[in-house]
Amino acid sequence: MKSRLFWKILFGFWLVFLVISQLLWLGFSLNGKHHEPPENITVRRIVNLQMTSAVSVLQRGGLQALNDMMAGWSPADRRFFSVVPMAIPPQEQSRRELDKILPPGEFPKEVIEWVTGADGKQYMLRYDVRGLREDSALGGHPPRSILNIPEPMFVFAGVAGLLFSLLLAWNLTRPMRQLREGFARVSKGDLSVRLYPVMRRRHDELSIVASDFDAMVERLSVLVRAREELLHDVSHELRSPLARLQLATGLARQMPASVESSLDRIDEEARRLDKMIGELLTLSRAENDAMPDEQYFDLRGLLEVVVNDARYEAQVPGVEILLETSNHADFTVKGNAELIRRGVENVVRNALRFSLQGQQVKVSLRQDNNWLEINVSDQGPGVDADKLSSIFDPFVRVNSPLMGKGYGLGLSIVRKVILAHQGEVHAVNGKQGGLELTIRLPHWVA
Repeated sequence: MKSRLFWKILFGFWLVFLVISQLLWLGFSLNGKHHEPPENITVRRIVNLQMTSAVSVLQRGGLQALNDMMAGWSPADRRFFSVVPMAIPPQEQSRRELDKILPPGEFPKEVIEWVTGADGKQYMLRYDVRGLREDSALGGHPPRSILNIPEPMFVFAGVAGLLFSLLLAWNLTRPMRQLREGFARVSKGDLSVRLYPVMRRRHDELSIVASDFDAMVERLSVLVRAREELLHDVSHELRSPLARLQLATGLARQMPASVESSLDRIDEEARRLDKMIGELLTLSRAENDAMPDEQYFDLRGLLEVVVNDARYEAQVPGVEILLETSNHADFTVKGNAELIRRGVENVVRNALRFSLQGQQVKVSLRQDNNWLEINVSDQGPGVDADKLSSIFDPFVRVNSPLMGKGYGLGLSIVRKVILAHQGEVHAVNGKQGGLELTIRLPHWVA
């Protein structure tokens, strides 16, 4: 059973097709009043020619000459023409001009002429015009009509319109059914469905919808997979501190003398759990595209605050942090200043963590057309080339003695924050060693 949309399109276009054909026929009919149809011209010529010839022959040669002329006519022509001798012609019948026996626009049932023959007798010449018009050789009986349309034309228009509407309805509703089936499969959890390979040959808006559908399903698949991986990673990361907490409480119960050290271990593990949960909350907030509390702020001022805080921390390892920026350019950005501050701070602190005493961390800010670009580079060990694309994933940590005790969420938070602000972030290994990380944010211009 087809959908209701199929039948609506089918009957809707079919009725429109019939109405259009009726209007076209009406237009041609109205226009045809000034142009006589070919079959009417043929009838008029036959009647005028035969009547004119008969009158002329009867007047000059008499009845015998007329019979001789009629002998050469075909039986079909003779059966509509008759000659009747009359004693006295009717007084009210006037003689008409021969070239106006059947004027244009007039089609009486019959044409009668009163003629005085060569022998002085009166004759009535009669032509059955109605019989000639209904003759099968000239089209037979007048065509029947439906809604003022000749029956053959009505049948042709109906069949052609039905086929056209059927093809159009099928062509429009088939992709709708495919979309419905696709959404049904997605609602059941099947994210492997793809519609564009099936509909790409259409080359129309519906194929574009299919492409967008595939992009949506692909995005959903990525998000679901990312959520599952994140849940797995969080569970794995929580297991270790929880195991140490259980071990500390067990030792405290078994060895009363070690209660103080066990409490210190419990306090340290609680701080680690609190830090991890805080980073996870920041990561979750960064994934929200709505970006609450959006505001306009100066990115240069924000960067100066982050660098000054990092310089204070860099005094212990003996690392120098340099800031390069212009004091005259405009660095206005629209977004959540707190989230962007956390993101940039994670990058700078990450560079500081992988730097040794006497090394430098360079932070630069410049304007590139409609973008504001922050570049942070260090002189640390860098990252293996095959791992550069994965350092922004949650819980991914670089194997290095300088890694510290992080959970691998810092750069993941950076990426989420920057993408939520319609920006870009990428990392490359420096030519002289170390890691260079670039953040690009849209420049807001008043």
